[in-house]
Amino acid sequence: MVLVCGMEPDPKSWAEKFAAELTVESERVPFERVLAHHLDVIAKLRAMSGLTWRSIAALLARAGARRADGGPISADQLRVGYARLTRQAQKASQRDRPASQHGDSEGDAI
Repeated sequence: MVLVCGMEPDPKSWAEKFAAELTVESERVPFERVLAHHLDVIAKLRAMSGLTWRSIAALLARAGARRADGGPISADQLRVGYARLTRQAQKASQRDRPASQHGDSEGDAI
């Protein structure tokens, strides 16, 4: 089990799951697509365990996770991909909120 509600995720089993999800029946799955499914766990690993991007990359390397070209997934690749995906998610959630929740004060003037 990778995560029990409210508990700290197990880094080793999480990394193994991430590595396994990079291929489906010997076909590569894009790195950022897999990363997108793991944003919450990565946030918890960083917050609860204090893991750095470099240590998360090392966990993934030990679990056998590789880029499409066979190289290891770098700390920078993780950090940049995570930042890009969380920004996209924030923008999407702002787009999906009603205008009254965007901070528009159109009917609030006195």
